[in-house]
Amino acid sequence: MAARRLFAAALLLSLALASANILLGPLNLDEGWYLYAAKSVSSGALPYRDFFFTQAPAMPLVYGSLAWLWGGAGVLGGRILTALLGLAAALLAALLAATAVESDRKWAAALTTFALTACNVWHSYFTVIPKTYSLAALFTAAAFLALATGGRLRKGPAAQLLLVLGGFLLALAAGTRLSLGAMLPVTGLFLLACHRARGPAWLFFGIGGAAGLCAVFLPFVAGNFEAFAFANFFHGGRASGGIAMMAGSLSRLCRNYMPLVLVALATLPMAASRRDRAPSGTSESLLWLVATAPVFAVHLLSPFPYDDYQVPVMPIAAAAVSALFWQRCDIGGRAQTHLLSCLLVGALLFAFTSTVNESWLVLRKDRFWIETKQKPDLALLRETGRKIAALVPPGTELLTQDTYLAVEAGRKVPRGFEMGPFGYFAALSDAEAAKFHVLNRRLLLDYLAKTDAPVAAASGYAFAMSAPELRKDDAGRAEILSELERRFSKTESIPDFGQEHTVLDIFAAKGEGPGTR
Repeated sequence: MAARRLFAAALLLSLALASANILLGPLNLDEGWYLYAAKSVSSGALPYRDFFFTQAPAMPLVYGSLAWLWGGAGVLGGRILTALLGLAAALLAALLAATAVESDRKWAAALTTFALTACNVWHSYFTVIPKTYSLAALFTAAAFLALATGGRLRKGPAAQLLLVLGGFLLALAAGTRLSLGAMLPVTGLFLLACHRARGPAWLFFGIGGAAGLCAVFLPFVAGNFEAFAFANFFHGGRASGGIAMMAGSLSRLCRNYMPLVLVALATLPMAASRRDRAPSGTSESLLWLVATAPVFAVHLLSPFPYDDYQVPVMPIAAAAVSALFWQRCDIGGRAQTHLLSCLLVGALLFAFTSTVNESWLVLRKDRFWIETKQKPDLALLRETGRKIAALVPPGTELLTQDTYLAVEAGRKVPRGFEMGPFGYFAALSDAEAAKFHVLNRRLLLDYLAKTDAPVAAASGYAFAMSAPELRKDDAGRAEILSELERRFSKTESIPDFGQEHTVLDIFAAKGEGPGTR
């Protein structure tokens, strides 16, 4: 009963952190791209065929099917949906950890997993903002839970169906974020290597995985392979951050998941002292670690290895570490309750040390002085969105690369602007740009010369870079802004707006001709 009460307390803490991140968390440009893609799908468009989209297709399909639920609330609605998916992933991971330990430790393993993820304010933030992470984590946790349940049943139609479902769900995770596809062959090979204990589990898993890959990719790849490949692999042309960037990414990841790192370190000596026999459930826990390892490596070796790339697999890693810890920890009764209480208090204290908390309220430090936000980032976005919606009639384009403004205002952006700065490839030929639904320099300047959009909005990110290198391009930006200012008059500047708090300039069309309404 004590462990259950502690789990209830952990759930309340996770809801408090998620709510704070929903309302106060810093804006991220990706939120606009992903939510705009989902709204486009809800209107009948499809990624790669109709618009440029730099991830696998599952997220806009899922979010698009639920647009009736969140779309009216804009980015706030997208954050609430994403937070619910992230919490569901943490709960499934907690349940997964419980399947690998003895009955008297199930609540302990579940609570440990949940505290290491949903009660981690940094993890909470990245499973609140609408990226691919929450949905991918949900599919991944559900997949391994299906595999674990099917493995316990061992034989019969129910077991086989769960193994097929596990493969299918893991394919959906790859269909959400392509890098998670590395888990499929590794998991299949692990099951094949354990065929004496698990029987033909690898075969049913493989059937489910193949069916899932066909279902999520075939409709898009069949007729739009070039556009799909270009969109999903253009990151390879990005300038590499090198060894220093990899080391920094790993360092930040350990810092942001320090409680998980500490529990993992505490597990090592216990594992070394019990070499005589492997506790029940060890094989499952090792499978989860083995499956996450290649994804971890792929993300770390990417041209620009952001530490948040690892977020989708952290619930599974936490489940593995928690299960391994409680498989070997002989503590029970009141001592177990005290240990779990310390873990939960530690999670709460660690939450207070995160830089995410500062970002809720602080803009920047100016020498000795701390500059605080007058309004939360999301509140300022919503206010600006309402202002722009009043200036741009329904059905009319809003000219902006800050796509979350279009989502908030409920307006469309011009073709090629759907992915914001990531949709601008200055050096592409006209034919290539048209094929991939992006803009090159000539097409962008031509659009600015002819547009009849009544309003334009440009933050510090607008036209500042060209894909795929994404290097700063001050000269190119000056040329584009000069053309923009020839057609539009600046009506307002909003300081400290959006990601990294740049200045957002709002323009109104001027003069006679195509720019006038």
